[in-house]
Amino acid sequence: MTRLAAEERRKLLVDAAIRVMARDGVPRATTRSIVGEAGMALAAFHYCFRSKAELLERVAEEILARTLSPAREIVTGEGTVEERVRSGVASYWGHVVEHPDEHRLTYEITQYASRTAGLEVLARHQYRAYVDAHRSLLEALIEHDELTVARPVEDVARYLAAVVDGITLLYLNEGDADAARAALDVAVDHVLGLLGR
Repeated sequence: MTRLAAEERRKLLVDAAIRVMARDGVPRATTRSIVGEAGMALAAFHYCFRSKAELLERVAEEILARTLSPAREIVTGEGTVEERVRSGVASYWGHVVEHPDEHRLTYEITQYASRTAGLEVLARHQYRAYVDAHRSLLEALIEHDELTVARPVEDVARYLAAVVDGITLLYLNEGDADAARAALDVAVDHVLGLLGR
């Protein structure tokens, strides 16, 4: 394998870890199976990560980034506020429907971390990141359109994180994309009702 920069190696290992963990589950995803999936030597893992916990955190961050980055571009793009909010939610939802195993993996990471001594902080950090992501999207929208919000942004972000998380989990277990999408529309209606000029 050609020589890669450390950050590029980390990215390849995170992508490999997502594939392995989504396929085999978090407990069965060994460092050996992850480096094998990435086509690297075992030493590459220890060069890039201090521990499996650090890798799990990066995996959760990467899956979040795959949904957050497109949504941020949409909510600060062209169109009315309502069009952009609905399109941003549709972008997230498209990722859930197209990559359900990645989203199942985020729940598995949460459960694994919360039940593994020494990793409990990872589950808290993961959900703090979800609230921060929603707050970041709201703040970008508010700033872009000079909007006001009827409730504190942190409270709305926490509400959105809980609703989106719950609807996603319901869909992953129930399998009814239309019902989940309708529930997301209710949440969007509510949030739009909190925004004003």
